[in-house]
Amino acid sequence: MSTHDENELPEANNGSQAAADIAENSENAEYHNGQIQYHGRWQDVLKLCCWNTLWTILTLGIFRFWAKTRMRRDIWSNIVIDGDALEYTGRGLELFLGFLIISVIFIPASLLLGFISAQLPPAMQGLQIIVMYAVILFLIFVAIYRATRYRMSRTFWRGIRGKLGGSSFKYALIGFGSFLAAILSLGILMPLSFITLTRYETNNTWIGDHQARFTGTFGPAFKKWILTWLLCLVAIAISGGIIAAAVNFTHSPFYIVPLAFIPYLVIVFGMAWYHVWCFRYQSENTTLAGLQFGSTLATGQYIKLLLRFLLLMVLAGIVFVALLSVTGGFAAFSILANNAASYMPPEQVLAILAPFFILMLLATPVFGILTFVGLTHPMLALHVSSLVYDGDIAELHQNTDAQNVPRTGEGLAEAFDLGGI
Repeated sequence: MSTHDENELPEANNGSQAAADIAENSENAEYHNGQIQYHGRWQDVLKLCCWNTLWTILTLGIFRFWAKTRMRRDIWSNIVIDGDALEYTGRGLELFLGFLIISVIFIPASLLLGFISAQLPPAMQGLQIIVMYAVILFLIFVAIYRATRYRMSRTFWRGIRGKLGGSSFKYALIGFGSFLAAILSLGILMPLSFITLTRYETNNTWIGDHQARFTGTFGPAFKKWILTWLLCLVAIAISGGIIAAAVNFTHSPFYIVPLAFIPYLVIVFGMAWYHVWCFRYQSENTTLAGLQFGSTLATGQYIKLLLRFLLLMVLAGIVFVALLSVTGGFAAFSILANNAASYMPPEQVLAILAPFFILMLLATPVFGILTFVGLTHPMLALHVSSLVYDGDIAELHQNTDAQNVPRTGEGLAEAFDLGGI
């Protein structure tokens, strides 16, 4: 497949460097049949993130659709299966048009809902809020499925297209129902959502003319989850006990309250252990065209990644607070040195405060870049590079039947700003 046209806005590195890295690695490394490889480097992702963020700011957010497309092309081109990389053929214009179409529908509907709620008596305001959040949750499930369908329809490997069938409405019903069951059971039935949603999505996934199958059941997932659930319950109880002790005793040591947050680290590690198990279980119970998949993902890898990201964010936070203190202190000193702000021309006040406000505006994009480069991308790399398969992958071949593919992409997902890749 050839690289597709993306000249609507200024060009970025569309994975050419990544493709060159793959070619270079191919000469020095042997591709082992049965293992999926990922060759993406954090340095390349960081450069592309900075480029995308810059143009997104300069275009007041419009470039985000092209930015997402370029990032996907780079990531897809670094996923190598049996020596050949994936290809992403989506376009930024498709994402943009999808967002516009949903906005035309979603914004008037939101205004209408607000008008109706304003006419309701005060006693029914609480019910209106519950209904609104229920509708939003349902639409989020719809958005997730439609976004997955679009990405799969734009994904090729050796000319073989992916396809996601089924109904986004039915997926949302399953997701909403299982989520409600989890809430009513105080979280005990949370694995029901994982099993039912994974089964529906996997069983409606087609690679060429082969349909994937998921054979996982609720029992094993529940056994693993109940251990995590009990661990979380104990951690919350310990944390609550520490806080209660600090409140009841006036002369409690200063370190008592910070100790209350330590049990929550146990919750994070417990959830990481459960997530890793779910990914391995999903992989080991997925089949496609005679291929049996598996995963070598380890909990230690996940925890190491989370700790590294936590350290990165703490260091970045310290640097950011220090810069804010310097610029804010300089501004305050300059204003006081001139007696009072009321005696200074407005343009001079703005010039003094400009560095402080610029830092505040840059906080969101900078920490967004750090999150993607330090957590989202390495997490994806861990998942992909852990995947293995057993069987002859040459059995996969292109579906000769015409496939109905979406003409626009992910409008509802963009409206909810679901993020991710």
